Amino acid sequence: FKIFFIMANKRNLKKYMKTMAANLAGETLFILNYYENIDEAKADAIIDKILALVTEKTNNVSVSFDKTCKVSFEGNRKDYRKAHAAYFKKCYNELADEFNNGVQAILKEMNGLLSKEQLEENKRMANA
Repeated sequence: FKIFFIMANKRNLKKYMKTMAANLAGETLFILNYYENIDEAKADAIIDKILALVTEKTNNVSVSFDKTCKVSFEGNRKDYRKAHAAYFKKCYNELADEFNNGVQAILKEMNGLLSKEQLEENKRMANA
């Protein structure tokens, strides 16, 4: 499964990332407290990875366009706006892909905390 999102501004993108990280951490704590025989060290390591991911990616949200209309586009506002929009779209798409890949890796590790029996029981309950 892949997470898609369209953010209107940096604040919403950061809010999304922080909310996703909080949900992942909450689920990890749920697994730790609800199921028996869960390796606490692995769960703690997962939470650390969640925190590292959200910290790194929210810090990367603020980017700047290094060209100016006057110098780089000889005052052509239309070309400048077009290049500016394309640059930010590319940056945020790459950031979203990196964040989503990090989330997917964390989800795999979270599933690794559970035994096969627990995973099968969860699948059975989800399909019921």
